[in-house]
Amino acid sequence: MDRIDLVSSSRFEFKGDLSATPLPEVLQTVHHYRVPGVLSASRDGVEKKIFIWSGDVIFASSGDRSDSLGDYLLRTGRITQAQFDESIEILLFSGGNKRHGEVLADMGILSEASLFEIVVAQVRSIVYSLFDWESGEVSFQVGQYATDELIQLNIPTRQVILAGVKSMKDPKRVVGLLGPSWTVFDASFAPHEIQDVGLSPVEVQYLEKVNGVKTLKELIAMGPGDAVANAKLMYAFFALKLVSRREMTQRSIKKIQWKTAGGDYAGE
Repeated sequence: MDRIDLVSSSRFEFKGDLSATPLPEVLQTVHHYRVPGVLSASRDGVEKKIFIWSGDVIFASSGDRSDSLGDYLLRTGRITQAQFDESIEILLFSGGNKRHGEVLADMGILSEASLFEIVVAQVRSIVYSLFDWESGEVSFQVGQYATDELIQLNIPTRQVILAGVKSMKDPKRVVGLLGPSWTVFDASFAPHEIQDVGLSPVEVQYLEKVNGVKTLKELIAMGPGDAVANAKLMYAFFALKLVSRREMTQRSIKKIQWKTAGGDYAGE
């Protein structure tokens, strides 16, 4: 696993820090090996987990109460405060024998079909929140687990990476992960390697502009969206191993610095 140390134990657990390896790059490495397991991230006493099976994200959980189903539904306006309060009372009375979603379905607030769609959105919300964690301990424990205890969602991991990078809130951090404005990228993918990513035709055309000559500044300026959206796409390409940084000599760096001087996106 890139930059993540292997812990010698019977559980085959990888450990690292999100400040060294951001979540998109960790997920891509996990996907590369196609092994089932649980990716855990923790900071400030909060732990979130992503369950992976056969190359897909099938579930996510969070120790942050704001990520719970009830709070998610309340925050997104799917239920009222009164409905939330009543469902909590019923949930507590059940003695832990029911899940919150079941209670809301029994109350007639949610149908089984809408509950599944909502759980998918909730799981995505938990996963995407981790893309903005600039630090925190991260581990991936390889192994099988009881999938019958989880609602299996089967969201392709590489599509999660693309959407998660697009959701990142701090554009300066995204650009910082790419490198200085004079950084040059090479395309490093075969056509079949983008089939599971979910790129739009316009995004594929943008990816094809990466040619080992254009600088990061130039690429960000010519993308399909604004500078922020283009930078996120470029980082998604990088995290997904579709592009790689070109090794450059000091002489070529100086030449590109002169060419792109002024208004660069990253600190030179």
